[in-house]
Amino acid sequence: MKTAGENAIHIETSRRSMDSIISDCKSWAVEIEKTYQPDLVVFIAKSGFLFAKPIAEYFGCEMADILVSRPASEIKDKLKTVIGIIPEKVVMKILKMPLMYKFNEKKEERNVELSARYKEENRNPHEKILIVDDSVDTGLTLQCVYKIVRKNFPSAVVRTASYAVIDYSRKRVSVDYYRYRNMLVLTATSRKSPQYDMFLKQYEIWIGQKERKQCRENKDAGSDMG
Repeated sequence: MKTAGENAIHIETSRRSMDSIISDCKSWAVEIEKTYQPDLVVFIAKSGFLFAKPIAEYFGCEMADILVSRPASEIKDKLKTVIGIIPEKVVMKILKMPLMYKFNEKKEERNVELSARYKEENRNPHEKILIVDDSVDTGLTLQCVYKIVRKNFPSAVVRTASYAVIDYSRKRVSVDYYRYRNMLVLTATSRKSPQYDMFLKQYEIWIGQKERKQCRENKDAGSDMG
């Protein structure tokens, strides 16, 4: 008979600053370039932005986002409330528990929102697309996004990259590029991070740049018609 922890995966934890993540992702891009050179980076919003931006800048390619979330539930709302008030060390211990992954695997449904940037890039030809996320634990979110991108870009070579990969996801997806295996990396994308507001501001600036560009284009189009 199997014990409760027999199939448990040993997971380490690490904390990384925004600067160290950006620097590390540039080095990661150098490694990726040896076998793959994307002409479009699609990241899973919002957290994937931190990792996708330095990679897209390295390759000099466009970047688009897809927002994916689990459907709201009473249990999920209670967990958010609890996690928000307990110490970080305790949160990390909870997140490493096998039961957490088993719980998340039961919630297969995903809410998906294609951004204006993604829809715009969908009208452009792309040969190589790299999907970027911060971490892959169950693999359900990445699997969902991969199917969408493959459907929207049927002729493109699509590969995946996640900064961290937990082996619980391997029965569902195979990540092409990852930086860490079986490690929970606490970064600025976590609401408990002191750099979270800084990360969120940079993400919102990036979103705003697209909106301002679109506004200018609409004005120019209106001037031409006049």
